Amino acid sequence: FPEAAARRDFTVNAIGLDPLTGEVLDPHGGENDLENRVLRHVGPAFVEDPLRVLRGMHFAARFNLTATTETIELCRTIGLEELPPERIFEEWKKLILKGQSISAGLNFLRETTWLRFFPELEALVDCPQNPEWHPEGDVWVHTLHCMDAFAKDRVGDEWEDLVVGFAVLCHDFGKPETTVKDEGGRIRSPKHEPAGEAPTRTFLGRMTNHKDLIDQVIPLVRRHL
Repeated sequence: FPEAAARRDFTVNAIGLDPLTGEVLDPHGGENDLENRVLRHVGPAFVEDPLRVLRGMHFAARFNLTATTETIELCRTIGLEELPPERIFEEWKKLILKGQSISAGLNFLRETTWLRFFPELEALVDCPQNPEWHPEGDVWVHTLHCMDAFAKDRVGDEWEDLVVGFAVLCHDFGKPETTVKDEGGRIRSPKHEPAGEAPTRTFLGRMTNHKDLIDQVIPLVRRHL
């Protein structure tokens, strides 16, 4: 078991049970990490599968875990390039359907610099909003708040939750392109709703060829006001 556990992704996933004796096998301290809500990679074999970074995203969101500095630094050295789109989509699907603190998962992506592989999301960071209507901050922070609100209000129908969840995630994708300051210094994003269609199609199209999903997300993005 120790050899097999050493090739697992995170310590919380490297816990075993001897079915004959009932002994818990925990060579990497996963029980303690789980109790302390810590997301920690097991060892150097972590880098063998880039998907593990996206698994970290959905684990952070699903179980409200905080990654260690060492795990974040290691994830920054890993690229996405060789991952098939369908595997990427499955992790995003888990984030949308199972995440309890979705903001924690998305912030994990930001901390690991993996937003660089999702430029439509990266563009939301530091995109300003009118503080009168959005005192919470930029479009990125606003999107995090929206995703956490969505997680508390899922209806339990997988398809509907997937459509609505991706629509909430993508709803302000048009703001980076349309945000301006008017003559009075007021921040505005005119017609950002229809402008969000193209980046939403690009974002989802890189992960899935499920036309029905994309076609049902788009109207919600275009008319989210």
